[in-house]
Amino acid sequence: MNKRILISLLVLLTISFVCAASILCFTGGIFLLGGDRLVSEQLQPGSGQPPLATFTPSPTPQVTPPSLLHPTPTLADETRVLLTPSPVPLDPVVLSQMEQIERQVSRLRGLNPLQPVKRHVYSPDDLRRHVEEEFFIDYLPDEVADDVRVLTAFGLVEADFDLHQFYLDLYSEQIAGFYDSKTKEMYIVQGESFSGPERSTYAHEFTHVLQDQHFDLRDGLNLNREYCQKNTEYCAAVTALIEGDAVLTEQHWLYIYGSPQDRLEIEAFYEDYRSPVYDQAPSFMREDFAFPYLEGVEFVLTLFEAGEFAAIDAAYLNPPISTEMILHPEKYPHELPVDVWLPDFNQVLDRPLRELDRGVMGEWYTYLLLAHGRDEAFRLPEDDARQAAAGWGGDAYAVYWDETVDQVVLVLSMLWDNQAEAREFQNAIQSYAGLRFGRPTTLDPNGLFTTWESTPDGAVILSSSGLETLWVIAPTLSDAHTIMQAVIAFESAGVR
Repeated sequence: MNKRILISLLVLLTISFVCAASILCFTGGIFLLGGDRLVSEQLQPGSGQPPLATFTPSPTPQVTPPSLLHPTPTLADETRVLLTPSPVPLDPVVLSQMEQIERQVSRLRGLNPLQPVKRHVYSPDDLRRHVEEEFFIDYLPDEVADDVRVLTAFGLVEADFDLHQFYLDLYSEQIAGFYDSKTKEMYIVQGESFSGPERSTYAHEFTHVLQDQHFDLRDGLNLNREYCQKNTEYCAAVTALIEGDAVLTEQHWLYIYGSPQDRLEIEAFYEDYRSPVYDQAPSFMREDFAFPYLEGVEFVLTLFEAGEFAAIDAAYLNPPISTEMILHPEKYPHELPVDVWLPDFNQVLDRPLRELDRGVMGEWYTYLLLAHGRDEAFRLPEDDARQAAAGWGGDAYAVYWDETVDQVVLVLSMLWDNQAEAREFQNAIQSYAGLRFGRPTTLDPNGLFTTWESTPDGAVILSSSGLETLWVIAPTLSDAHTIMQAVIAFESAGVR
């Protein structure tokens, strides 16, 4: 959704605040960078390329922080100094192992380092204090409240969800380190050891260094704040390419260079690790955290099967531009999304509206909307939701706040690939709406126009015409009709 920039910026900085049951969060060692995952399969060392079957990701990947609607406070603004504490020395034995892993990853990936890696090692307390004191400095209470309003309008969190405290707890649960693609430096947390989990993670993170040096994450791939605010689907897709590549490379490294001791230590870590904050995250967040890793590695595997790492390198020069391409690699790179436009609704009603957010849902968030809402009672089965979202052709949404009555206004216009796909989604969204909003006030016998005059979220209209589905939530049914007519007039004027 709009401002999905957070994922992109956290690949940009590759921050590691890892928070899932089988996620690397090793407080007693050096844990590096971008919320990265390990394989749980028993891979045997050997030579040459490992079987593709060994690259199936485990069910619960490591994750970066969520790709939510607002660019939640960035760990480092463009001009902010990242860390001020004095660094602690890096153990020479650990440094030697890191350098060996770098050579191994470079050989596997076919990309030689273009410049030395700068490393800064800090204590866990220093890095944790920095996150708690600096990460949220720009995330103001009004912004938090607006983000919750948008998420609530889409049915993803409860209206009283404490988003700010959740982030604080999540990022403090386990802190690892990060790679800053602006300064080209690694910030590392040093603890007591550099064992299997840390070694495998280092292979993943050094892959990010090579990606940045060869393809320029910020400026070459446009993973920067300004671009990602306006191109959320693109940034989500490129993030999946980057993380999928790193997961695949990490698993190659573990198969070929990982020792039996590495695997035993990884198994032991998986058996003992707990992450209560992540486990209690809203359902859609947990799924969204995993997207660039699970779906990204599946996308990258398709490229690898066609042309090994050379085909992955080529994708950086012609990157995927939508989550649809990631979810359906056969659609890459030819099936382009349709641009959909919505007007400014600020003057549509007889009172002013304040825009909270606008952007593109994409296929991935369409699926999350249907299958991972805040309440299990209105979630569709995952397979049904995936199938309904799969015909996505393009969309646009806008969310406003009506200050007069303290209620949200939501408009979502979606286009589908063909009539059959449009009907399939219409059936799915009607089922979802019935579960969420209850018995409708009016229902067209053909299912093309349905209204709910009064729900806890406001009045609701769902309509379907041709390849378009239109969803409006407003304070009153009259307001919803007025907004829908504004959309129809806008489209009739030839703007889409």
